[in-house]
Amino acid sequence: MKSSPHSTDPRWILGIGSLLLALLFGVLAFNDYKTREAVWSLQMAQQGELQALALRSAQQGLEDQARLIATTLGTDPQTLRLVRQADRAIKAGAQWHGPRLIRIRQQLTSALTPSWQAMQNYGALQLQLYWGESGIALLRMHDPEAFGDAVADDRPLLYQALTQGKVVSGLDIGRHSAGNRAIVPIRASSNDQSEIVGALEVGFGTLPDLKQLGGRLNAGLGLLVNRAELEEVLWSRPTGIQLDGLRGWLLDTHSAPQILDWARSQSLPSPEAGQALRMLESNGRSFLLNQVPLHDVRAQQNPDRLPMAVALVWRDITSAIREQQQAERRLLLKWGMAWATAQTLLLVLAFMLHRRGLIQRVHQLRSMQQERNRRRLLERGQKIATLLPGMVFQLKRSPSLTYSVLYASEGARQIYGASPEQLIENAAIALAAVYDPDRPELRAAIERSAAELGSGCTRYRIRNPEKGLIWVEVRATAERLRDGSVLWHGFIADITPLMTTTLALSESESRFRSMVSNLPGVVYRRSGDADRAIRYMSDGIERLTGYPASDFMAPGPRLYCSMLHPDDHDRWQSHSGDHFEHTYRLINAHGETLWVQENSRALRDENGCLQWYDGFIWDVTARARAEREANERESYVRLLIANVVDAIIIINQRGLIETFNHAAERTFGYSEEDVLGRNLSMLMPEPYRTVHDVHLQDYEQRGEGRSLEQNRELQAIRRNGEIFTIELRVSEISHSGERKFIGLVRDITERKRIEQMKSEFVSVVSHELRTPLTSISGALGLIIGGAAGEVPPAMGHMLGIAQQNSQRLGLLIGDLLDMEKLVAGQMSFELHCMPLLPLLEDALRSNQAYADRLGVRFELGERAAATVMVDELRLQQVLANLLSNAAKFSPSGEVVILSSHRHDDQVRVCVRDFGPGIPQTFRQRIFQKFSQADSSDTRQKGGTGLGLAISKELIEHMNGRIGFDSELGQGACFWFDLPAQDTD
Repeated sequence: MKSSPHSTDPRWILGIGSLLLALLFGVLAFNDYKTREAVWSLQMAQQGELQALALRSAQQGLEDQARLIATTLGTDPQTLRLVRQADRAIKAGAQWHGPRLIRIRQQLTSALTPSWQAMQNYGALQLQLYWGESGIALLRMHDPEAFGDAVADDRPLLYQALTQGKVVSGLDIGRHSAGNRAIVPIRASSNDQSEIVGALEVGFGTLPDLKQLGGRLNAGLGLLVNRAELEEVLWSRPTGIQLDGLRGWLLDTHSAPQILDWARSQSLPSPEAGQALRMLESNGRSFLLNQVPLHDVRAQQNPDRLPMAVALVWRDITSAIREQQQAERRLLLKWGMAWATAQTLLLVLAFMLHRRGLIQRVHQLRSMQQERNRRRLLERGQKIATLLPGMVFQLKRSPSLTYSVLYASEGARQIYGASPEQLIENAAIALAAVYDPDRPELRAAIERSAAELGSGCTRYRIRNPEKGLIWVEVRATAERLRDGSVLWHGFIADITPLMTTTLALSESESRFRSMVSNLPGVVYRRSGDADRAIRYMSDGIERLTGYPASDFMAPGPRLYCSMLHPDDHDRWQSHSGDHFEHTYRLINAHGETLWVQENSRALRDENGCLQWYDGFIWDVTARARAEREANERESYVRLLIANVVDAIIIINQRGLIETFNHAAERTFGYSEEDVLGRNLSMLMPEPYRTVHDVHLQDYEQRGEGRSLEQNRELQAIRRNGEIFTIELRVSEISHSGERKFIGLVRDITERKRIEQMKSEFVSVVSHELRTPLTSISGALGLIIGGAAGEVPPAMGHMLGIAQQNSQRLGLLIGDLLDMEKLVAGQMSFELHCMPLLPLLEDALRSNQAYADRLGVRFELGERAAATVMVDELRLQQVLANLLSNAAKFSPSGEVVILSSHRHDDQVRVCVRDFGPGIPQTFRQRIFQKFSQADSSDTRQKGGTGLGLAISKELIEHMNGRIGFDSELGQGACFWFDLPAQDTD
């Protein structure tokens, strides 16, 4: 049989083989190229996801930080007390700019300043307090002068906290700025069903400091803000850079300048497009830009709403692109060389086909062997390709425990900085690059994988020649070969960005723990089950109880409830609500009993299921002792006031009665229950009733009262309608931050009646005695003067005594009439501007004769050159009274000094004697009528007891005041002040 002419023709075989080889290697090269493109796209997508995850983690970290701080400050007892006090004041009608709310805001500022300063060190931007359902700003720590505006209608997050009564947080826009906020509602009392009276808000920025965050991510960052969203809420116009092509969006801040170049070339993606990845060029470098939208809380109600802000993250991938391009060129070169090799083999095959059958048979056997090797390589490549992305490898460990790399992909250059050929030649390069502290753990993981076989994963660090210390993750599958060797198929991926983010979050948590440990109490989190297992407790528990926090955290050796005082255990254990606020006792490690206050709040998920309780415990032993002592003191004062003989009435600044003791009940005829809470004017007749509230309003406006600390006489009315006279003295006190007035009331009806009788008697006696006494004194003077003839000496002595006594009676009657005129307001005064010194000299001359009879000398001391507005006769009467008293009480041979001097706009005139001084018991009534130090029938000094009383009235009618200074045994100094008149 004759063979076909083309069966052994080398040209025909060469043509068909070349075509098939070109087609085969073209398909393989295209498949390899597509695989690398898919790996590249997957790596870029993973980088974008990691960047988005890092940004959202950073934002969530700020939100968690704000929530923790807001929850802690929202349970602070001093803050709660002041906000509740402000609520009561506002509901009672207090003005926002009034003194009461100003004082409360000052106390709040003082209480929150330490926390606010500490928060600012961690990047806090706002700490605010709100009142009422409309969210009226009570205090802004970052802007203390801005308050009184209602913002809840524009703040859905604040509105949710005020209406639903739960802790809320998220990205929100406030009046001053936008950022991550946390808001804690404040109730009117510790009862979790009580009215919500306000809220506490803590705010941080939208993102942490972009330069620091960009340094940790090794990327550039930029923040675009929605101008329309911000202008809708912010008081001030939002600031930022208007970028070309992005109308309605402002560049708030950025950490690298490339974004400005891309904005000018309008290369940035539209913020409305949501999350997007884009490859951009700048200054010959390639960057992967990732756009991440940041939605605020309004997006929960309207999903179609544009985001409040958009974060842009770009990372330099120039080296990665170059490596990708080089890999593509190597790919083409590799498959080209493979095709050339195959083509050469095909030529040899074609050349050898014309050989005889034996050579053809040998060639066919070689071809079959090569085909099997090629298929094995293809299968191995497909198995490794399934574990992309990363550096694909095959590692073999022989029974003698020596390692060799059978295959390594081009990713070896990114991971180890070495070529695949170098790793295949020397496997020790891979182990030598492992960071020394991580090497034992890696060896242990290899041993476990070799023993257990199957798939496994581990993470460790590698020293890269170009990148420095990087984190990698190894995923591999181990299988045992027939000869006992272990073969691993796997890949290694660079996870440095992910680990950087993880470490940053860990560092942030460490900062939170450090901040919590410095709080003056214990922060904890416990489960909501019956066991109340502690999941977290700050180190402050050791300062409080003497036991470390580890003793209480499950499954620790100690239960918190074991330290409760036996009398408080049942009340603490019986609590089951969402909010717990209670004061109880603990017994610490030293056996000491201390009072603590605990506030906790239940946290539930979106479905209302209880997750855990967050709470705060702090030592209130000092406060408990102070409250107990205050209650004891208040009980003592109430008992004392209730049993005082005089009537005591206490009112508040609105004039409402708060205390009405037993003496007041007897005086007015009302019981305490009848008058409490009613206006004091009910105890006054007209016109005092109308004037009372006017006095209170004037005092509220001027801050001073003309009637405070003074005894006043006025009319009052009993329950039966009887009007009577009282003496009232009012004092002001401050109690619990509020102004109150204490009134001491004394019924002087009987005293006024006696004074009226005495006044009428004195008037009658004075007028009935003055005329006959004048006649008797005149007749005696004529007889002694010899008008009726010579008088015998014995009779003359007796007549002289009678005349002297009649003159003393005349002086007494004159004093009585003067006092009557002064009291009745009928004495006339003729005031003139006169130099003071001549008046003093006249007084000394006029009274020197009286001093000579007593053996006392008058002298003029310091002289003030001043002019006074006085009635000359009345001033001489005052000086005569003071000089005669000083002479009368001075020992014989002593000196009485009359002096004057200026002080401010007054002139003081002093009469100084060196007598026995004024007794202590007499000083309180020395200026009263008929008052004398020695009022007995045997007193040695004469006088009516009216001179000083008349002098006081005369001086006061001349717009002056009178007084004295005295030390027993050192004499006395009587003085009076008169207004000095200008002589210009």
